[in-house]
Amino acid sequence: MHFSWELSGSGWATCRIWDGSTKHRDIVSYCTNALADLLKGVSGLYGPHSIQRFSFDLEPAEARWILRRRNSDVHVAIRRFPDMSTSFDAPDGKGTLVWTSTRPRTSLAHAVLMAAEKVRRTHGEVWTVT
Repeated sequence: MHFSWELSGSGWATCRIWDGSTKHRDIVSYCTNALADLLKGVSGLYGPHSIQRFSFDLEPAEARWILRRRNSDVHVAIRRFPDMSTSFDAPDGKGTLVWTSTRPRTSLAHAVLMAAEKVRRTHGEVWTVT
């Protein structure tokens, strides 16, 4: 599994995930703490809850990630909703499935952690994009 998070403009990041056969890309607003939400969701897969959810604000759309732990694997589903202001509490099934994959949980966790570490090395712990 491969994952990248690149600051791509003032207030935006490009998020890419691919599993060797399919790819997905979103341009994510970081007016919320999107990268931290991602890290918290992935790390939550190592706790007592087998499902983790978090959303990225695409202004105005919502990209909702649903992570389901299945033994040592994780099933990732990304669903898109047209307007985050009206969809935040909507059931997952109301969103359009735009990407899905099942991979080892350690593979996802490692890929996300390495991407976050690259952001930290490149921009520091407190960063802005010009």
